[in-house]
Parts: sequence; C-alpha cells; structure tokens
Amino acid sequence: MKLIQESIARATLIVFLANFLSRILGFVREVLIAQLFGAQAITDSYLVAQILPATIAGLIGGALTTVFIPLFVEERHTRGEEKAWEGAGAVLGTSMVYLLCALGGAYWVSPYFLRLVAPGFSGERFTLALSMSSIMLPSLFFLGMLGIFTGIVQSYRIFTLPALTGLLSNVCLIAFLVFAQKSPVWSLSLGNLTGSLVQFLILALFLRKLWPQGKIHFSLSHPMLKRAWKLMVPILLGTGVGYLNLIVDRIFASLLPVGTIAALGFAVRVKEIPTGLFAVAISQSIYPTLSSYSAEKKMEPLRNLFSRSLETLWLFILPATVGLFLLSEETVRFLFERGAFDIRATVVTAQSLSFYLLGLFATASLDVVGRVFFAFQDTQTPVKVGVVGLALNIVLNAVFVRYLAHRGLALATSLSAIFMFLVLLEILRRRMKGIEGRILLYNLGKILLACGGMGVIILLLRPLSAYPLGYLGTVGAGTAVYALLVLLLQPRSSERIIAATKNRMREFLRGPR
Repeated sequence: MKLIQESIARATLIVFLANFLSRILGFVREVLIAQLFGAQAITDSYLVAQILPATIAGLIGGALTTVFIPLFVEERHTRGEEKAWEGAGAVLGTSMVYLLCALGGAYWVSPYFLRLVAPGFSGERFTLALSMSSIMLPSLFFLGMLGIFTGIVQSYRIFTLPALTGLLSNVCLIAFLVFAQKSPVWSLSLGNLTGSLVQFLILALFLRKLWPQGKIHFSLSHPMLKRAWKLMVPILLGTGVGYLNLIVDRIFASLLPVGTIAALGFAVRVKEIPTGLFAVAISQSIYPTLSSYSAEKKMEPLRNLFSRSLETLWLFILPATVGLFLLSEETVRFLFERGAFDIRATVVTAQSLSFYLLGLFATASLDVVGRVFFAFQDTQTPVKVGVVGLALNIVLNAVFVRYLAHRGLALATSLSAIFMFLVLLEILRRRMKGIEGRILLYNLGKILLACGGMGVIILLLRPLSAYPLGYLGTVGAGTAVYALLVLLLQPRSSERIIAATKNRMREFLRGPR
C-alpha cells in the first residue's frame, strides 16, 4: 500500500511539474494574445472559432480516454497483454474512421454552428470566426486521437510524456504569434493547428515504440470496442453537457458588448491555473490505481485513496481561491494589462474572475469525483447529474445576465458546479459506504484556518500590490504565512509533503557522500 501511495505521489509530482511548465508557457501565450489583440473582436472570434473542433475532439477523444484506461487495465489483468493490445488496435482504427467522418461533417455544419453559438456576431466578427474555424478544424482529428494515445500511455502509469506534449503545443502557438503577429487570423489559427499536430505525432511515435508488433485495424465486432462504445455513450452525453455549458455561456456573452467573450475567456484562463496544476495532476495520477482497486474489488484502499486525494486537492485549491479572490483585479493587471489590453478589459476580466472563483473548489473537485465513478465503470450517474446542472446553469444565466451582465454568467457557472459536486459526492458517499467524512471535515477545518490567516496578511498588504514588485511580495508573504500555518496545524494531506521536505533537507545538509 505504501509503495502504491509513493508511486501515486511521484506520478502526481511529475504531472504537476509538467503542467506547471505548460501553464507558464500557456500564460506567455495568453499575455501575448492580450498584448497584441486585447479584449476585442479578433479575440472574441478566435475563442468562438475554437468551440467546434474542441467540442468534437473532446467528445470523442476525451470520452475514449476516460473509458479506455479501466477497460485496458482490466483486459491486461484478466486476459493478458496481447489481448489488451489487440483490443487497443480495434479502438484506434475505428476511432480514426469516426474522427475523419466527423471532420468532414464539421466543415459542412461550421457556418450554421457559429450562427448558433454566437447569435450576436455579425460582419467582421462572424467572418473572422468562420475563417479561423476552417483553419483549425483538422485539429479535431489530432486531438481526438491524442486522447486515446494518452489513455494507453497513462494505463502503464507513464505520465511525463503526455504532460510534456502540452509544452510543445504552447511553444508552437507562441512562435506563430511572435513571427506572424501582423496576420492574426493565420498566427492564431495555424499556431493552434500546428500545436495539436505536434502533440499527435510525438505520442504516435512513442506508442509505436511501446507497441512495435501492434496493428491498427477497423473492427466494429471486437468485444473491447463494444464495451467501450457502451460505456462511452453516457460519457459522450456527459462531456457534451460540459461543452453545452460553454456554448450556452458564449451564446449569452455574444449578446453583450464586444470584448465580453474575450474577458470571460481570460478570466477562465486565470481560474484554470490552480485547476490545471493540481486537479488535473491528482485526478490523472490516481485514475489507473482507482481502476485497479475497482477491478480487484478493493473498496477500503479505494475509499482511502479518494478521501486523501480530495483533501490534498483542497490543500492547494482553497488557498489559491482565497488569494485570487482578494487580488483579482491586481492579478489580471499584473498578467495582462499592457498593449491592447486596457483598463476596461482589466476591470471586466477581474469582475468575471471573482464570480468564477466562488465555484472553483467544486469545479476542481469534480475532476477527482468523476474519476471514481469512471473507475467503477459507472458513466451514467455523472451524466444525469450533469444534465440537471446544465439546466440549472441555463436558468441561472437567463436570470443573472439581466442584472449582473458578464458577472452573472460567471456566477451561474459557479453555482451549477457547486450543485453538481455536492450531489455527486453524496451519491458516492452512499455507494462507497462512507468517504472518511469526519476525518475529511476535520482536516478541511485546518486548511480553512490556514487560508483565513493567509487572507488577513493579503488584505493588510493589498495596497502594495498595485505595483508589480508589491504584487509579487504580497503573493509571497501570503504563501509563506499559509505554509507556516499548515506546518503548525498539520492537516492529514500535508503529512507526506512535510515528511518528504524534511528528508530532502536532511539530504541537502548532509551533502554528497
């Protein structure tokens, strides 16, 4: 058990570091976009143009990644390596055919789809969105296949390479932005497409090395493929609900002043920093182990792993939420306010960010909670809850947008995420006959106390954060106070981190032998 926990910890660290580097490059990319184009028509159009390829790739590739890991692990466990790879070949071959068909259909529906998701677009914004969508659409094939490649690689607990491919994707887009900035349509669109192609090629080559004798074939009758499709249908619906939430938000935002979609997009990028660093790292690294526990009917270690993982996520997500909320405008100014990104864009983005942050803990936790359901090969429950969450989001959007404009859209997203998280957590608690709830709440209290102390320091130093160095100093002081309070209170999730840090310090002080 200890070896498994150490393996998960190493995997989490690897994914975290890779995601951290990717997020840094991602923010260089976002800063460049903000500086060159600001919250204006071209940025609005780019974000809308991304929806169709991202939706199709996410639906097919994302769903296959989710169902493939537990199926592949179970097949290897029960029938052996060769049979598992035979099934993988059928899944890959059939998915290629479906993705190519989806690509052809996407070109046909693209103009109608853009009219649907951006009814407020006309003239320049619609023309720009259509042009960029046409260039970026092939990325749906590369990203769809990338999802399956990632599932296969991660089932062997290889996390570094899939995580690092995101770095190269950002490098491609940054390079296009730097060298083709006078042609925004081409720099944004081709940079996006090239990034997805590079990711696809790298994992395809690695997979060939991992599976030298394997053959990709089209077979609708293979048992693994049949099971994959059966499990995928609910996930497709569930993933579709997530994209429908995005589409609904963009529909409402397109009716607001020019630049609103871009401002909401920049706010989401800031919100995704802690989510991408911690929620993705933890959920990806525990998923293969959760699937193994589920296949072997080991409920007690599964329950413990879930509880500890959720608490570890909160150890990082909650202080990030408090810090970003108290310094929302200062953070947006520090990251984006230069060039074409003016004061108005800063204010609108910061307001959106504040309301998104209200549901950040729930949004991040859904990643971990969802993985447990998928490890049980239960893909229907998250979908049913997601559909209700989508309906709630639509109603709240319609109500709040009248009174709060862009802030109302962010608030609706947060409230629907909180609703879905609480419902799924309760269902999971009943199914698993407990989630170590008392221990979880006790340690959550310690984390919240540490967050409160950090918040006080940030409020005291906030006047200094109007300047770049003052902002960095405020963030550093808040982080140091939080770390000190965690060290004193020692919530369960910090024990391994503290122990590992002490060991590293001892090794450093001893020096080389």
